[in-house]
Amino acid sequence: MKIVITARNFSTGDDSAVRLLQARGHEIVDLSEADMGAGTPESAVWEAIGDAEAAITGLEPCSRAVLEHCPNLRLISRRGIGYDSVDIDACRDHGVALCRTVGAVEGAVAEHVLAYILYFARRVDLQNVPMHEGRWQRIMTPGAKSRKLGLVGFGGIGKEIALRARPFGMELYYNCRHPNADWERAYGVKYLPMDELLETCDYVSANVPLTESTRHMFNAETFARMKPGSIFINIARGPVADIPALRAALDSGHLGGAAIDVFDREPCTDSPLIGCPNALLTPHSASYTSENFTAMNVMAAQNLLDFFSGDLDEKYLV
Repeated sequence: MKIVITARNFSTGDDSAVRLLQARGHEIVDLSEADMGAGTPESAVWEAIGDAEAAITGLEPCSRAVLEHCPNLRLISRRGIGYDSVDIDACRDHGVALCRTVGAVEGAVAEHVLAYILYFARRVDLQNVPMHEGRWQRIMTPGAKSRKLGLVGFGGIGKEIALRARPFGMELYYNCRHPNADWERAYGVKYLPMDELLETCDYVSANVPLTESTRHMFNAETFARMKPGSIFINIARGPVADIPALRAALDSGHLGGAAIDVFDREPCTDSPLIGCPNALLTPHSASYTSENFTAMNVMAAQNLLDFFSGDLDEKYLV
């Protein structure tokens, strides 16, 4: 079987996932150094996959046009958990299955959110600079203990954030479509209606998939409802937030800060948030740890093998 790998950094540092596939005797076309991603043209994706029966992909688009140009394709194994880059209806029409690396990425992304929170809670950066300039200049910071963290969306990532924030002594709240009373005991969280969560919390983290109902769910009206001085965090998908509206809320002083890892178009070097002193921007790197990428790569490869052997657990399928 021919397998094409387009997910970037698939072989960087650790080639155990590639060796796992090669051990089964499959033909492997490793294009992970081609630096494909969300901004890759569809034509480049279909030319890469070609006549392969399976593809391991990252954020590069797997649209209807791509599937139409890849008639032998039977499986897309996503290295990641989001699948807004894949046309699910087209997959069904063309008989292409889609699986994800559920359970591998959530911890690293949650760690990134805690890094954001600690950045604003302690502002070590503002104390480091004067020290290197020979000045002893302490500043009073709010700290994280007793601060209220609101998690909008409480799937795998939301739960992992809660597990990491709880030891810091934060008060944890969540909002999602299907609240579960058992989560209060298991994760130390309390459910709040959306308006109350926005008005109450010092930090609000967006952890929702990108759908038509979540597109721009954080907008001028939403930001206006947030607690004055609070921090908005987005590690979900760029279009979940209206960025010009966010910039306005930051410039007005209503919001105390924002931490953004995802953008409408990627790579992004011209965000309206560039130059905003209280906006913390990272290049969609929440999942970028060496341990996490090795785990995701191996899981994406194993999911592929399990699918074709008929052993893939349904929880990994979309």
